[in-house]
Amino acid sequence: MNRVVSRRLNMAVRVRDFCDTNPSTDPSFVSVLGRLKEAINRMVALGSRQVNGLLSRHASTVNRQQIRRRLRNDLLRHLVTIAQDASAEKPALGDQFEIPGFNLSSARFYAASKAMLETGIAEKDVLLKHGLSEKPLDDLATAVAEFEGSITATNISREDHIGARAELQQVSEEVLQLVQMMDGINRYRFRGDPHLLVTWEAAKHVVSGPQVKSDGPVVPAPAEGPGSSGQAGEVKPAA
Repeated sequence: MNRVVSRRLNMAVRVRDFCDTNPSTDPSFVSVLGRLKEAINRMVALGSRQVNGLLSRHASTVNRQQIRRRLRNDLLRHLVTIAQDASAEKPALGDQFEIPGFNLSSARFYAASKAMLETGIAEKDVLLKHGLSEKPLDDLATAVAEFEGSITATNISREDHIGARAELQQVSEEVLQLVQMMDGINRYRFRGDPHLLVTWEAAKHVVSGPQVKSDGPVVPAPAEGPGSSGQAGEVKPAA
């Protein structure tokens, strides 16, 4: 969750809590507050989904690196060694097996590994005569499938993360609209109560930057939201 969306969520929570503390039975108030609470719940859920997407992506990447090391350093290296020996019987065989480069992309490394596996299966009879056993070939097939699975897992996690981020932005815009609607309701409600009006104004501010401590006069941090000009040094309400 980026900073802007996070600040909007914090503002929405303050508005929700303020409205719960200062309730009204007015149907419009009840309706807008209910929609705001639903939007907050969606933002929290989307935030969790976004984080989970990042964690899953990292986990799949780490897993792929481990599988890649095993493929390159053990299984494929063993297959290349056997193929080199078998090339005495079948000269062209040695040229068909080469350990994939260390810096290949995941997609190219997978393609190279899969091609070697398929060639190994096709030339199994010759390779078996030169020291290859069934078990390493089966392990190679399993590792190649696991490597492909890790690529898929990373792609799914990335898509989930990006999707959650886009939805968060959309819901945060909805939150600003709902707060603007609530602002009209509460300004009318508190038109004769300056204290509550000031408290409401504070609740609906969206601070757009960190406040810097200073020995001089306290200057409010800039805010963003519907109706904000976005100019530094200005604080605008969410309405």
